[in-house]
Amino acid sequence: MLVTGGAALVGILCLLQMQLALTTECPLDLSGSNFTLAASMCINQADRGKCCRYINAFVAVSISNYANSTGNLGVPPELSETCLQAVSQTLEFYGIVPNAMVSCGLGTKIPVNYECKGRTTITQMLESPNFGNVTVSCKLPLSSEGSCRRCLNAGILYLHHLIGMEDNMTLSTCRDATFVTLTSNYDNMSALEMASCFFGIQGHVTRPEPSSPSLAPMASPSPLSAPPVQNVIGKGFKEHHHPYHLTLIPAIGISVTGVAVLLLIILILLIRKKSRELNGSGGPNDASWKALSSWSIRKCQEGPSSMFRRFSYKEIKKATGNFDIVIGKGGFGTVYKAQFSDGFVAAVKRMNKVSEQGEDEFCREMELLGRLHHRHLVALRGFCIERHERFLMYEYMENGSLKDRLHSPEETPLSWKTRVQIAIDVANALEYLHFYCDPPLCHRDIKSSNILLDENFVAKVADFGLAHASRTGSIHFEPVNTDIRGTPGYMDPEYVITQELTEKSDVYSYGVLLLELVTGKRAIHENKNLVEWSQKFLFTDTRLSELVDPAIAESFNFEQLQTVVRVIRWCIQREGRARPSIKQVLRLLHERLDPASGSLVEALEEEENTIYKGKVQRGDPMFHSGDGRCLQSSSSTSRSYCSRSFLLETASP
Repeated sequence: MLVTGGAALVGILCLLQMQLALTTECPLDLSGSNFTLAASMCINQADRGKCCRYINAFVAVSISNYANSTGNLGVPPELSETCLQAVSQTLEFYGIVPNAMVSCGLGTKIPVNYECKGRTTITQMLESPNFGNVTVSCKLPLSSEGSCRRCLNAGILYLHHLIGMEDNMTLSTCRDATFVTLTSNYDNMSALEMASCFFGIQGHVTRPEPSSPSLAPMASPSPLSAPPVQNVIGKGFKEHHHPYHLTLIPAIGISVTGVAVLLLIILILLIRKKSRELNGSGGPNDASWKALSSWSIRKCQEGPSSMFRRFSYKEIKKATGNFDIVIGKGGFGTVYKAQFSDGFVAAVKRMNKVSEQGEDEFCREMELLGRLHHRHLVALRGFCIERHERFLMYEYMENGSLKDRLHSPEETPLSWKTRVQIAIDVANALEYLHFYCDPPLCHRDIKSSNILLDENFVAKVADFGLAHASRTGSIHFEPVNTDIRGTPGYMDPEYVITQELTEKSDVYSYGVLLLELVTGKRAIHENKNLVEWSQKFLFTDTRLSELVDPAIAESFNFEQLQTVVRVIRWCIQREGRARPSIKQVLRLLHERLDPASGSLVEALEEEENTIYKGKVQRGDPMFHSGDGRCLQSSSSTSRSYCSRSFLLETASP
């Protein structure tokens, strides 16, 4: 009966929503957008990421124009569905295929209302903390690479302070709200220039001639579909400067809506109560087991003889002293030290809460670590799934995280030799992930808090909750359109703009980590991105020593510093194709620290210099492929775990 009543209520709400759509028009104006260019990209599967960026830019610029007139960060909520339908019809009219709009998330990832943490107007955004820094950093023109990078870094830092660890949908919406706010004081052409930086696009708009239309549709719509598109979008908001409101809704409709919503809330509360009763009856949560892959279930049920053990909640609670010994906190949970009765010591990560996203991260990390084996990756020792609790047990790392060692005043400063060795250890781990896993993996969250140190200060990479496997299984990652995930300060600016993930995003994060090791400063330093802060030192040889952490200013090796800085400059290139593969980085570090063969180092230095001078050619096989397959692995561990697929791809005997 509850199900029938709920279905009836949903039907009533859908009917009322359709009635509202008929009485309103969308005030957004997409005229002047370069639909021809976007349509050509949306047809090609390889350019799907660019296609999505163009669609996002079209909507953002139209909302920017609307905000100039009304001061609002998007259309009223009651017009959202109408505008989404109108935008969708317009894009389809001009030849953009419907499946492209679906894959780009029109209606979810690309909303038409940019409400950001309760802020709905331009004024509220301008008054939010630290927005003034964004305004200063994003002054036009943004045509140069340096000015665009400053603007994007300032925006990332502002969003980090504003929304913290919120979900990716909030991050994306607030990013677009920032763009609209910045363009509120500019004319339309200036807004288009800023869109080129924010969304990484070119040729966003073409001015149509009054006499003949310049934007011919890629596919001719039917006679019945063309007129509604022109009626909805073609008018724009130039004729609608007054606030939009509902005019033809009967009083009885409002009453029915209120009653329906109230009954729906009651129904939801009853369902949740019943669900809690069922889940609280005791024993493991069977639904959680279904979320795990069949491989994980089999491993979990094999017991202590398997690769990792299954623990009970009671065992973990006792081993952690009732969860009293906290050794770390992260985005997905708190980490405790556990001493079990058999003498086994482990680091126990307790997931914050069981949600769909948390369950995905738990399952992904459990399955990945079950098949990843490398001396510089933290090993999974066990797990626990009981009721609403999720735990992962890792090998215990005596010296904690690199972040604590670098930035805690009470800790003894790491020596220069130890820092260099940590850099090599992390590069070894990334080489294994990028080249020797099957399929290869992007870690996506390389940062100092995810680098753990054992009793001998050997570094190991941890936290694979965001790891992403190569889509094709090949060693070279094709760009994959994903939600923005990562940590401000370490995030690849190209990835933030394009949302296209490649292994070069890990390389950028590794460059920031190297910079953190050298300077001893956090990735966000003095309210600036560390990469931006360090520019005045990185490219001036006479000031290199000013980069070094004052705690080791008297004990570092200057020649080694020059090598590390050269790697940093190489890794933080704005374009991913100009960055090295991690294999090239690792080989350069090994060759420089143990210069048994000078010819390779000289060749790398010469090639790097051509990149800085802007003379690198597209046809260069070593630096633009990013594979580095011609280089022998610098890690003996990596070679021992080289997958069969790698040998086949490189045609090795």
